[in-house]
Amino acid sequence: MLSRLLLMRHAKSSWSDGGQSDHERPLNDRGRRAATAVGAALTARKFAPDTIWSSDSKRTRETAMRLIRAIPGGQTVNYTPEFYHAGVETVLRVCGQHVEPDGALMLLGHNPGWAELHTYFTGQYIDYPTGACTVLTRKAGGQSDWLAPSAWAFTALILPRELEV
Repeated sequence: MLSRLLLMRHAKSSWSDGGQSDHERPLNDRGRRAATAVGAALTARKFAPDTIWSSDSKRTRETAMRLIRAIPGGQTVNYTPEFYHAGVETVLRVCGQHVEPDGALMLLGHNPGWAELHTYFTGQYIDYPTGACTVLTRKAGGQSDWLAPSAWAFTALILPRELEV
């Protein structure tokens, strides 16, 4: 059974090469440091994910790889093009079809979809600056369907700017 759900927006990306497509923008130096710091913070707070489902954009792939380097264990990372700038309905459909809800799961993607997803799952709006990660836990007596609206309680917010990145 899924015990924890983490929602993370990709770390800060680079705009230095105007010729790149949005999908192929890499992380900048600050973003690389932030992704590693968030991974370390998740580990220190015992919030590390077991599985990550991520957009397939370059910046989300880089964020995921830097995260898992900072987390001991063997995380599984799955990339899907459907998470690239996805809204709530798309994320729910992909998760319902492909995600095995077990342990601690991270969904890694883009705004505005991830802020909307947080609101859907918790009933609360949270701003998602780049690199932000929220940790959600199941509400006591909550629905058995992990994809149900308001099935999760907001537990923690990890922001790179608070990690001295």
